[in-house]
Amino acid sequence: MKAKLLLFDIDGTILLTGGAGAKAMLATGQKLFGDSFNFDLDTSGKLDTQIYKELSKLNAHLDMGHRHDEFRETYLKFLEFELAWENKAFLMPGIKVLLEDLRKRQDITLGLLTGNYGPAAKLKLKAVDIQHHWFTITAFGDEGVTRPDLVELALKRYKALIDETLHPREVVVIGDTPKDVACAQAHGCVAFAVATGRWSVKQLQAARADIVVDNLGDASRLLELL
Repeated sequence: MKAKLLLFDIDGTILLTGGAGAKAMLATGQKLFGDSFNFDLDTSGKLDTQIYKELSKLNAHLDMGHRHDEFRETYLKFLEFELAWENKAFLMPGIKVLLEDLRKRQDITLGLLTGNYGPAAKLKLKAVDIQHHWFTITAFGDEGVTRPDLVELALKRYKALIDETLHPREVVVIGDTPKDVACAQAHGCVAFAVATGRWSVKQLQAARADIVVDNLGDASRLLELL
C-alpha cells in the first residue's frame, strides 16, 4: 500500500542538538528550584510534558506540580540560548536532501510527530536551517498525554486538511527510538526506524519496527514505500 503521510520525529531522527535540550532543562530546573534539582532522567522518546511529570516525582521535595507553565517558558528561553551559544546542532545524514526532495512531491504529505513542545521543535529545526512550515501536519509534545495520542492527532489533522481518512498502512512514523516504533504500532501504522540515536539496528528490530536502517543517507527503503 502506498504511503501518503510521513511523520518525522525530530531529536535523533532529523537532528541532534549536542545536548542543548538537556542542558536547558537542567538550567531551568536549577534556576526555578535551586541546586538540589535532580535531572537524572532518561528523556529519550518522551513527551516534554511527560518529562516534567517525571521530574516532579523525582524532585518531590521541591513541589514542582503547579509550575509547569513557568518551567516551559523558562526552558524555551534557555533552549534558544543553548542552541545559539553552543552551535552544536547538526542534521542526520541525508536528511536535508531527503526533505527537500519530498517537499516537491504532490502525492505525499510531510508531518512532524515529536515529543518536543511546539516552540521548542521550531527552535531546534531553525538551528539546522530546516523550516517548520515544510511540515504540513504537526503533532507536538504539549498536544497529547502519550506518544500514541500524537499519532491520533496527526490523523485527525490530515482528515481535516485533506478530507480523506487514511488507512493505517498509508501512514509512516519515522523515528529513532522504541517509543516511536510503539506509537506507530498502536495505530497499525508503518514503523520506520533509523539507528541514528541511542538505539542500534538490532535493538530497533527487537522492538519490531517494520523497517530499520542505519540512517537516511540512503533513503531507498523509505522511497520504496512511496
